[in-house]
Amino acid sequence: MRRPLCCVCAAFVVVVFFYLKLNPMSVPAQCVEDGSRVTIQGEVVQKTYQKDTLVMQLDNVSISGKDKQIDGKVLCYIEQGAHCVVPKAGSVIAVAGKVSCFDAARNPGEFDAQGYYQILGVVFRLYKAEVVAQDSRYSIYHETLYQLRRHFEKIFDKALAPKDASIMKAILLGSKSALDTESKQLFQKSGIAHIFAISGLHITMLGMGLYRILRKICLPQPLCAAVSVGVMVVYGDMVGMSSSAYRAVFMFGIQLTAQMLRRTYDMLTALALAAVLILMDEPRYLYYSGFQLSFGAVLGIGCLSDIIKPARLKIFEPLCASLSIFLVHFPIMLCVYYEFPVYSFLLNLVIIPAMTVLMAAGLICLGVGSLPSALGFGLAELSGGVCRLLIAAFEGLSAISLRLPFANWIVGRPDSWRIYVFGAVVLFLYTTHRYGTFLSKGTVCERRGMMIGLPVPVKLVTVLAAVLLISDMPADGVSMTFLDVGQGDCIWIESARGEQFLVDGGSTSQSGLGTYTIVPFLKYHGVSTLDAVFLTHLDSDHISGVMELIEGGSHEVDIQIKRLCISNATPEDETYEKLKALCARREIPIYRLKAGDSIEACGLRFEVLHPGADYRTDSRNASSLVMKLDAGNVIALLTGDVEPDGEQAVSERLLNQRGYTGIDIYKAAHHGSKYSNTERLLSQIQPKTAVISCGENNRYGHPHVETVERLEQTGSDLWMTKDAGAITINIKNGTYGIETYLKK
Repeated sequence: MRRPLCCVCAAFVVVVFFYLKLNPMSVPAQCVEDGSRVTIQGEVVQKTYQKDTLVMQLDNVSISGKDKQIDGKVLCYIEQGAHCVVPKAGSVIAVAGKVSCFDAARNPGEFDAQGYYQILGVVFRLYKAEVVAQDSRYSIYHETLYQLRRHFEKIFDKALAPKDASIMKAILLGSKSALDTESKQLFQKSGIAHIFAISGLHITMLGMGLYRILRKICLPQPLCAAVSVGVMVVYGDMVGMSSSAYRAVFMFGIQLTAQMLRRTYDMLTALALAAVLILMDEPRYLYYSGFQLSFGAVLGIGCLSDIIKPARLKIFEPLCASLSIFLVHFPIMLCVYYEFPVYSFLLNLVIIPAMTVLMAAGLICLGVGSLPSALGFGLAELSGGVCRLLIAAFEGLSAISLRLPFANWIVGRPDSWRIYVFGAVVLFLYTTHRYGTFLSKGTVCERRGMMIGLPVPVKLVTVLAAVLLISDMPADGVSMTFLDVGQGDCIWIESARGEQFLVDGGSTSQSGLGTYTIVPFLKYHGVSTLDAVFLTHLDSDHISGVMELIEGGSHEVDIQIKRLCISNATPEDETYEKLKALCARREIPIYRLKAGDSIEACGLRFEVLHPGADYRTDSRNASSLVMKLDAGNVIALLTGDVEPDGEQAVSERLLNQRGYTGIDIYKAAHHGSKYSNTERLLSQIQPKTAVISCGENNRYGHPHVETVERLEQTGSDLWMTKDAGAITINIKNGTYGIETYLKK
């Protein structure tokens, strides 16, 4: 058997994967109360700065006064004053601060901070922290590395503009906390955010460069290898030793060891062994996107680069290498980001070679900038000028790529079976290629120069079919999701033909709702265009997230909106004028709806029940748009924050409708307020299912006890977003089922 160690390691990774699938690791019980103020003791294992705030990571933590050991690390955020002393790395300190626990995702597509930090072994954060005691003992090694990194960071700060300095610090020093947000978003959208990861490119350039220099001065090979590997380990420790850095350093060490022992270096075996060592320490790294993308890139190059490459045509080698990485990265990108930057292929053909020049210029800047002379600083600025030019070129190329048609392909999160089929297709291509290579080594084939295998066009068609399969997201009936937006409302509706609608989208308890909740949710479902957005009224808890969508990002707007629909009775106040101006800038038409108006899509029909054509009010809540949604034999009533007079008008209109038999799904008005959801309306509509959108422990006391009692008296099956997270109702063939994002 070839590569026996590689096969054993690969089998171990597969076993870990299925074990975690069958036995997912539970979230440990919280050892401290969120919002409480505690004093903890621990060892400083990492330090970094976020603007003027020192962020320290403590390990071996215990809670003072309780003699209670914490199983994990703690992040401490300490605001730096003029006379604040920074604790040394490796020292044991006592810190007092306010506990902030990490939030779990409550909607599909949302970032799961709790799961992410659980993988990294961080239990909670301390905000507004202060050091109350510290030991004089510390780690000279780790403190020296910290001071060295701070020294290099200051050189970049002096030689470069703040934005360029933050990018170079991320690229060479692993300091991402100060990374310019606009640049980070630009590079992420265009598919070149990998330049911020300390990976094989850094280690190859630094480590192999050092190794070759040492060999040229005729030092013994073992000494050259030992020094080079040692320096790379120190460099990895200085930049934080992420999973990608660990992989690169480990594989570099194996490569030099193989050379020293005069053995053949096998990249795949080294890769598999590095994965095993990481997973033995923390198995959940297998679900960490950084781990997947880093190892996936090397796996793609090692296994797949020869599969699609046309024989004897070396000009296509860079493109084929990029395609081989794509075959591994594509399903990962869809599972993590739900979209794929289409032009990242071509962009990386330019960016990756240019990265070598950028890193070399950055290293020269650090080297000459460390010289204690004006000449050294002048040379640092000169090399920094090269960095500025290359960074500007990267930004320009990224911006151009995003302005091209179909720049970002929003696919959505594929079903698991589609991912498995895609993987099976890639495995099939790899197996047939290896088997064809084996057969081609026969005497007859070698004598005639024959290569057995699938023709390149067949391989490309097979890959294209797999890509189309994994990216196919067909609608299956009508779907309605009540997002958990805290104290607010947001409802997403999809027709049977895939038309997309949003009813409200705002919150008073969550900032950045559009960026961190609505847009990720829509991308999760493969939504890039909303056919209509209905704003029941213009209170912040119903429109804050939608305003973010309309304003758009700094480079490209992710979600396109075809039309905006509001109530005919909407007061034309300052908020309305701002909304009107934003829509005019984005060329989004505004439709003002009144009772009797309707909008139809495949499998559903929106009918406006309130306000009437002559209804006028200065109250935003009273002017709320109330709509009946007809999805075949399932009827839903969407109420906004309508008040009792509006409910009475809705009740009368429903009574006058032919064939009216009641309401199946009722979105409780005004988040369950006792002044809405009147007994008259509820007794008439007799909803089978009622959904209340409200935030946990909100200051309004929603939902009120009286409202809950009235709904229970009607026999309604009651659901609340504060308890269940996002609530999805799937309607098909005249019936519906309910799913909640948080499993109880």
